[in-house]
Amino acid sequence: MLGEMKTSRLSPRNYFNLYMMVFDELALLESHFIEEQKKGRRMADLYESVQHAGAVIPRLYLLVTVGAAYVKTKEAAVKLILSDLLDMVKGVQQPTRGLFLRYYLLKMMKDILPDKGNEFEGEGGDVNDSIEFILQNMSEMNRLWVRLQHLSTNKDIEQRQMERNELRVTVGENIIRLSSLEGVTFEIYKQIVLPRILEIVVVCKDTLAQQYLMECIIQAFPDEYHLQTLEQLLDTTSNLNVDVDIKNIFISLMDKLSKFAAQSNQGDESMMSMIGGNLDIFRLFKKYTDKIIEEQGRNIEVSKLLELEVAFMNFCIKTYPSNISYVNQILDSCCQILRSSQITNQDTNSMKLLVKLLTIPLDTLSIRVLKMHHYPTLMDYMKFTNKRTVALRICKAVIKDNKILTSARTVDQ
Repeated sequence: MLGEMKTSRLSPRNYFNLYMMVFDELALLESHFIEEQKKGRRMADLYESVQHAGAVIPRLYLLVTVGAAYVKTKEAAVKLILSDLLDMVKGVQQPTRGLFLRYYLLKMMKDILPDKGNEFEGEGGDVNDSIEFILQNMSEMNRLWVRLQHLSTNKDIEQRQMERNELRVTVGENIIRLSSLEGVTFEIYKQIVLPRILEIVVVCKDTLAQQYLMECIIQAFPDEYHLQTLEQLLDTTSNLNVDVDIKNIFISLMDKLSKFAAQSNQGDESMMSMIGGNLDIFRLFKKYTDKIIEEQGRNIEVSKLLELEVAFMNFCIKTYPSNISYVNQILDSCCQILRSSQITNQDTNSMKLLVKLLTIPLDTLSIRVLKMHHYPTLMDYMKFTNKRTVALRICKAVIKDNKILTSARTVDQ
């Protein structure tokens, strides 16, 4: 079965199915190697002997399998084995075979990488060796993954792109592995891990890879890390391919940070104390969302831009629950979007988003939203049913707040 991994005739999807069968078989073989070591067989001898296997691909899979057993038995320094295996797998440059070989290497080493406080940390290696191993492996895997698209002909390019998308998790696994290392402190993340990953993302010049890897970074690492490296993340979006959906990257980041703010139950004070008050998170998001609207506004559907502003509003309310000025600035941006578009109140999706945008602040600001001069302007874009929905939500907010309306003008508003 291992010999079948040499094939070039299988599609990436079918090759993955073959890989899974081989993976299960090699897990049994690894256990056998460890049993042999307990009987007195030297792992160094096994490691040497498998290198004489005839075919390259089977030889390297066997080498990785023995290498993992070698590390587990602690007969050799982990960093030496990691370095040796990285050098060995460089010989496979065919995209499909190379990608899966490196994926196998990562999977076999995931639980035995030196990390802070684990049994493999020491003279044989530390978390820095693990970080370097994963980053090098990720860089090569991403390059091979990008090259998969060039294997296709014009007739099957769409199918190949779909299959390539299905294999994205093989590359993303590297980021997940990095985020799971206990020894990756914030300083290491900021100084080493994040810059190296972002460099890999930008340099690859591939839309699918850039979109997916940015999403991986956002989902894998702690919210606290994102808060303190926010400008670095947002600035990187300026260097991505023009076809990358930056809006979705922003929405993912805003949604994740807004949930973090809600869980803290302390709003902006909690988040700002974490970064020493040196960074205005709202200002940063406003700067880059305005940039998207300015540079891409004419090429993006109005509903997509409103979707971005809804995410921004949600983030703002959960992070700065009582800041009317920030809410008003977002409403102002929405007014500019609608003024520069040909939108009508028959655009159902946009109207739903507009209703959502106007009702989000009600939970924390209640009737104070009526003091914002952009609020009624946005309502003017709606048809009657949408206006009624917002008006009912305002009434509910007033009742919930036990607010007494003291003037006829307020009631008229």
